[in-house]
Amino acid sequence: MDDLVERMGDRAISKNSISKIERGLLRPSLQTLEAIADACKVPLSYFYDRDINIGNLDFRFEKDMPIKKVEQIRALVVSEIQRYFSAENVTNLGNTNFKPLKKTIIMTYDDVENFTLKLRKKLEIGCQPIFSVYELLMNHGIHIIEIDMEDDNILGVSTFVFNSIPVIIINVRANKTTERKRFTALHEFAHLILNIQISPDSESEVETDRYKDLSYRVSVKQATVERICHYFAAAMLLPRDCLFMRIGHIRMKLSLQELVSIRNMYGISVAATVHRCHDLAIIDDAEYNNLYDNVINKNIMETGWGGFPVVETADRLELLEERIRQEMSEFEKKV
Repeated sequence: MDDLVERMGDRAISKNSISKIERGLLRPSLQTLEAIADACKVPLSYFYDRDINIGNLDFRFEKDMPIKKVEQIRALVVSEIQRYFSAENVTNLGNTNFKPLKKTIIMTYDDVENFTLKLRKKLEIGCQPIFSVYELLMNHGIHIIEIDMEDDNILGVSTFVFNSIPVIIINVRANKTTERKRFTALHEFAHLILNIQISPDSESEVETDRYKDLSYRVSVKQATVERICHYFAAAMLLPRDCLFMRIGHIRMKLSLQELVSIRNMYGISVAATVHRCHDLAIIDDAEYNNLYDNVINKNIMETGWGGFPVVETADRLELLEERIRQEMSEFEKKV
C-alpha cells in the first residue's frame, strides 16, 4: 500500500481508502481508478478483466532474437490482446456477427491467384483498389490491434481468441508506412485463412495457358509458407489482371513514374509492385535487379514517391476505452 500511494503521486489516496476499495467497502471515483491504473501500469479495463483464451502466437522474427526478448514481446502482445477484449467486454461491443473462418487449401502460387480472385469477388471489391484494408478486415470479423513492440525485427502476428475470433497484431515500430501496414495485415490474414500444404518438390516455374493466344508464366522462388503469404498479400492489393491492364504482359523496362502511380492507386509499395511484376514474369531478372539496385535500395522508405491517400489506423481500443471513461463519468454524476 505504501508503494502504491507513492506511485500515485499527487493523485494519491490514503492507505485506509485503498483497504476499503480492496474489501468492497468503498467505490473509487473515476479519477481514483485512473490514478491506480496509471500507478500499476495497467489499462482502466484491467479492473473489469476476465480470462481471455488466446491461441498460439506464432511469431515470425526477421532474425534470431534472445529468448528473454522474445518472451518480453510475447507478454506485451498478450497484455494488449487482453486489454482489447476486456474493453469490448465492458462496453458490450464485441463483434459476434461473423462466421468462423474456413481455411482454404493452398498448394501452389496458382492456387493463390485463383483464390484471391474468388475472395475479391465474394468481398464485392472485384478489380477495384481496396480503400482500407483495416476496415475491410474488421467489417468481416477480423480484429486488428496495433502495438509498438519496441523492436523492428517482427512485422506482425496473428492468432485466434476463444478459439474462433481472428486477431491480427501489427507492429507499428516495423510498419512505418500505410503501404507496409496494408501488406502486413493481409500477410497475417493469409496465415489465418489459408491452409498451406507445400510439396517438397514444388516447382519454381509454372507454365499455364490463361488466355486464348497468350501464355502466362509465374516465375517465383520455391514455395514456402511465408512466400505464399507474401504472394497472397500482393495479389489481394494488386490483382493480376489489373496489373496487366496498367503496364502490359511483358516489359523490358519499367519507369518509376509507372510504379509510383500504382502505389498511389492501389496502396502497395513500389518494392512490392516490382516483386509482383517479377513473379508474374512481366519483367525479367535483369530489370528486377536493376530496379532494386538503382531505385528501391536507394530509397527504402520510398520517401517522395507519392503515397496512398487513406491512412490505416487501428484506433478501436482507444475509442472503447474513451467510452468506458465517459460512461463511468456519467455514472458518477447520477450516483
